[in-house]
Amino acid sequence: MKQSKKVIALLTFCASLGYAQEGNLTVKDVTDHMQNRYEMIDDATASFAKHVKLGFSDLEQTYSGKIMIKKPSKLRMEAENETIVTDGITVWLYSPVNNQVIVDKYKENQNSISPENFFLNLPQNYYGTLLAVGKEKDVPTATVKLVPKDDRSFVKSVKIVVEQGSWNVRTIMVLDVNDTETTYTIKDLKMNTNLSDKTFVYTPPPGVEVVDLR
Repeated sequence: MKQSKKVIALLTFCASLGYAQEGNLTVKDVTDHMQNRYEMIDDATASFAKHVKLGFSDLEQTYSGKIMIKKPSKLRMEAENETIVTDGITVWLYSPVNNQVIVDKYKENQNSISPENFFLNLPQNYYGTLLAVGKEKDVPTATVKLVPKDDRSFVKSVKIVVEQGSWNVRTIMVLDVNDTETTYTIKDLKMNTNLSDKTFVYTPPPGVEVVDLR
């Protein structure tokens, strides 16, 4: 349960007034644009592909799904292997393989990869470095590396590839303490569509075992 929360996806959406010149772009420019965009967003929806490369083996897995976020801490992530829903008070984790729903209290952790920290906002408790400025399919991009200030964090580092100008996130790459690499590729981004609060309450399917840990 905790592991799933820590690798939730993650997504960030950003905007600025124009393109920055490559020679003058700094990590502060990128993070400021991202933070400014965060202030303008109430909710967001996107499709994603998630690729996991386990650090302790050669096993690799790829999933696809849809994620919906609403400030300050509501999330609904539907993937092939699991569904995670939280209204900011309760969190539901549904596993089709186990035919089970685990229900628990929502616990905010500023050092984990949580919805409000990475989908809509750039965490303030990370050190940032500008790794690269380039182009992907003729679109100017910037790659930022984030390292947690807290040495006890489950996350070793996060790399975020964003489009310059729109500052929409293209890719999020997470490396955890087990050397597992999780990469999210984002597409079909929609913002401020007035998502209903009902979207973030989960009703278990009939016949599914419910384990309530609250």
